[in-house]
Amino acid sequence: MSTAPTTSSSAFSKSSIVPIPAVNGVIINSRGEVLITRRSSKVREPGKWCLPGGHVEIGEQWIPAFRRELQEEVGIEVLAETLIGIYSDPSLTVTAEVLPEGHRGQFVVALFRVDKYLGEIAPNEEVDLWDWFTLDTLPQPMMKSHPVRIQDALRFEHEVFVR
Repeated sequence: MSTAPTTSSSAFSKSSIVPIPAVNGVIINSRGEVLITRRSSKVREPGKWCLPGGHVEIGEQWIPAFRRELQEEVGIEVLAETLIGIYSDPSLTVTAEVLPEGHRGQFVVALFRVDKYLGEIAPNEEVDLWDWFTLDTLPQPMMKSHPVRIQDALRFEHEVFVR
């Protein structure tokens, strides 16, 4: 029997899943490639590739959280961004494992495209490697929900995705 999340409401015990607000950023270079980072051994799911981002802190708003996370993870100062989508599909966003807090998490994610930034991309203690990839060359292993977000960002035409 599989313990992987599904979209069926009977597959989840609502009391064991807690929503977690989070942000991700998409940076697309002049060749149409997306910046993807690899998670270091100091964070959950080490060694997996993902879009830069992280948790929204208590009392924090979406855009300041987004800008803070990209500064922390890749060293840039975001000056302008565009909302691409909101993601909460349980089949993609509920953690398979129980978190240290004693519950599973359902990430509710705001995805932003970086339109303008200052600084040079550089990894930190949460990111041990980064590179530019096309949709056809995404690295593995990758966080389960991120290919959908990348595809949405590359297809974005000013209508926000809700998934």
